[in-house]
Amino acid sequence: MSAGPRWLPASWQSQWAAWSARERAGVVLAAVLLVLALLWSLAVAPAWRQWQQGLGQTAALQQQWQSMQAWQAQAQALKSQTRIGPDEAQRLLQSSAAALGPMASVSFNGDMATAQFKSVSGSALAQWLATARSQAQALPLQARLNRSPGTGPVVWDGQIVLQLPPKAKP
Repeated sequence: MSAGPRWLPASWQSQWAAWSARERAGVVLAAVLLVLALLWSLAVAPAWRQWQQGLGQTAALQQQWQSMQAWQAQAQALKSQTRIGPDEAQRLLQSSAAALGPMASVSFNGDMATAQFKSVSGSALAQWLATARSQAQALPLQARLNRSPGTGPVVWDGQIVLQLPPKAKP
């Protein structure tokens, strides 16, 4: 008979020796399973969770990095544009207002422009704002938008106040 593991107290060693080989194998198997469960819960599972979270964070950070790269390219493109004067900006805004439809108008007061419109689709408004920003170099300062009542496609009424670019210094 086996005397049992030497690290066990004497009373436990005698109990170990009294058990059959099948019982000892069961106890050893249970102890191994307990050690594996502890190893999993204390070492492997936390590292596994951290690794899984890291994959998600990596994807989110990659998306943020791509957005920042696009913003940088846009900022560099805006920086490299030749500056236009307020007269040219007024002309560009006036001509681009036709894209908003017949119910749109642009009025000017000093270095400010106010675009008023009725029943304009969201996509047409977004495209016009992009044109106003990139070509006329006008900065949107204030917008008052109201959704037009109706059951058809969503259209907007309102006004947008823009600041025109400053006059070029001689």
